Amino acid sequence: KCLAPWLKPFWLKAHWHDRLSRGTSSGDCSTPMAAMSSPAAPVAPHANAAVEVPADPAAAAEASSSEFSKGSSDVGKQQGNLRVILLCIFIASTGFFHGYDNGVVSDVFTMPSFRGMMGWPEVDDAAAAFEKGVTVNGFNIGAAISAVLAGHFIVDKYGRRPALILGSWLFALGGLVQTASMTAWVLILGRLIAGIGVGITSSAGPAYIAEVAPSNIRGAMVGIYQSNICLAIAGASLLNYLDHNMQMGWRISLGVQVLLGVVTAIGLIFCSETPRFLQSAGRPEEALKILTSLRGGDEQVAKQELAMVQAELEEEKQTGSATWAEVFTNPYFRNIVVLGCFVQFFQIITGINAMVSFGGTLFERFGVTGLLSTLAPALFFLLGNTIGGFFLVDRLGRRLLLIPGMAAMSLTMLVGGAVALSADDQENLSEAAGYAVIAMVVGYMFSFGISWGFGAWLYISEIMPLRVRGKAVGLCTGMNWGPANVISAFITPVMIAGPMGPGGTLLFFGLVSAAVVPFAVLCLPETKGRSLEEITPMFRFASCADFRSFVRGNLRAGVGMGSDANAFPCRGQCQNVRNDESTVDLGEYSAER
Repeated sequence: KCLAPWLKPFWLKAHWHDRLSRGTSSGDCSTPMAAMSSPAAPVAPHANAAVEVPADPAAAAEASSSEFSKGSSDVGKQQGNLRVILLCIFIASTGFFHGYDNGVVSDVFTMPSFRGMMGWPEVDDAAAAFEKGVTVNGFNIGAAISAVLAGHFIVDKYGRRPALILGSWLFALGGLVQTASMTAWVLILGRLIAGIGVGITSSAGPAYIAEVAPSNIRGAMVGIYQSNICLAIAGASLLNYLDHNMQMGWRISLGVQVLLGVVTAIGLIFCSETPRFLQSAGRPEEALKILTSLRGGDEQVAKQELAMVQAELEEEKQTGSATWAEVFTNPYFRNIVVLGCFVQFFQIITGINAMVSFGGTLFERFGVTGLLSTLAPALFFLLGNTIGGFFLVDRLGRRLLLIPGMAAMSLTMLVGGAVALSADDQENLSEAAGYAVIAMVVGYMFSFGISWGFGAWLYISEIMPLRVRGKAVGLCTGMNWGPANVISAFITPVMIAGPMGPGGTLLFFGLVSAAVVPFAVLCLPETKGRSLEEITPMFRFASCADFRSFVRGNLRAGVGMGSDANAFPCRGQCQNVRNDESTVDLGEYSAER
C-alpha cells in the first residue's frame, strides 16, 4: 500500500504498452493502434438493438474461455512488470552508497570536532585544502581502480549479482573503518575501502537494471539509481545539519554507511542473476525461467528477447571472447568506449562533485550558512532527477535532455560566478547576492539532476555491445571515479582557497560546461525506445569518414549511423528483419563499411 501510489505511473505505463502492442502482429510494424481502428473491429450495439443469440453455444463458450485466459495473461503481465520494478528499485539502492559517501563529507569537513581531529585551522590554508583533496580522493581512487577491474574479473566472469554483494560488504567495512578512525590516515584508508566497494556496485548496478528492465521503462528504472544518489546526498546533508555541533557528530554521519552496506548485502542474497548473463554463461534454461517470470509469465516474449541475445552471442563466438587488447585495437569497440569515457568524464568535470563534496566549504567561504544553503541544492538535485528520470527520459528521450541540461548548467554557473565576483567582498556577500548565488547553485543542481545526473549512467549502460559491456562500463566508470573525480577533488579546494576564490570557481565550471555542449550535440545520438541490440549499430563507426557520417546523422536527426539504426524499426518485434549492414561482425573490420 505504501509503494502503490509511487509505483502506479510505471505500472500503468508498462501495462498499457503491453495492451497497445498487441494491436499489431509480429509481422506488422505499423502503429500499435492500427488494429483498433480496423474496419473489421466489432461495433458495440445500440441500447435498443436486439440481442444477438450465438448460433453455436459451444463456440461462444470457447471464445469466453479465450477471453478469460487473455485476461489472466494481462494480470500475469501486470504482476511481471511490478516484479521488475520492485527488483530494479532494490538493485538501485546501491546508488545510496555513491551519493551518501560523496555527500556526507561536504559538511563533515566543516564540523568543529572533525577539524580538531584532523588538526585543521578554522580557515583553510594550503595544507588543509590539500588534505581535503586527499581525503576525498582516497574514495575516488579506490572506486576508479575497482570499477575498471571489477568489469572483467567479477562482473563478466562471475555475474552482476556476486559483484553487487561483494561491493556492498566492502562499502560497509570501509564505513566501519572511517567511523572508528582516530587519525587522518586511518580515515583515508576507510574511504579507500569504501571506494573500492562503490566502484564495483556503480559498475554492476546500472548494468543489472538495464539488462532486466523492458526497453519501454528502462530509462525510468536506471533513473531510480540516480534518484537514490540524490536522495542519499539530501539525507547526508540533513543528518550533518542535525549533528553538526555534536562531539560525535561526524562519527554518526560516517557510521550510517555500515547500516546501508549490510542491509543491501543481505537483501541481494535473495535476488537472481540477470537473464542476459545466464544466457552468455551457457545456462539458457535458467535464463528463460527467470526472464519469463520478469515478463509476467509470457514465455513467448521471453524466448524472443533471449533469441536476440543469443544471435549476438553467436556472432561474438566467431571471433572468440573479447580481450583487453581487442577493446583498444578493434575500432568499433575502441571508439564507443572512448565516447563513453568522455560522457563520464564530462559528467564530473563540469562541477557536480565540486558542489556535492565541497558545497559546505564553498558556502562557508561566501559567508552563507543555514538550513537553506545546506538542503536546497540537494533537494533540487533530487527533484530534477525525479522529473527527468521518471517522467521525461522515456518521453522526450536522452538527447533532448542532455543537450539543454548541459547548457543550463553552464548558464547557472556563469551567472553565479559573475554575481560573486562583482561583489565588494566575495567572502562576505550581501543578503541579496547570497540568495542569488544559492539560487544559481540550486539551478545548476536541478539542471544536472534532470539531465546528466542519471543520463550519463543510463547512456553508457545502453550503448555498450554485450561482448564488452562489463569491461567497457568498467572503463567508463573508472574514468568517472578516476581522472574526473581526482582532478575535480584536488583543484576545487585549491581554487576556493586561492586567488580565484569561490566566485572564480563557479565561473571556471561554467566555462567547462559550455565547452561540453557541442560534444553533446555532435556525438550523442538518441537511444530512446530501442532495445540494447538495436542501439549497437548506431555507434558502428571505425574511420574518420565513418565518424563524419556519425556526426551528420546526429546533426540531421540524432540517429548516429542512422542507416544501421533504421534497420530495426520494430523495437524488437521484428527481430528476423535484418539488412546486410546489421549483421556486420563487431569482431572484424568490415571492408564494406
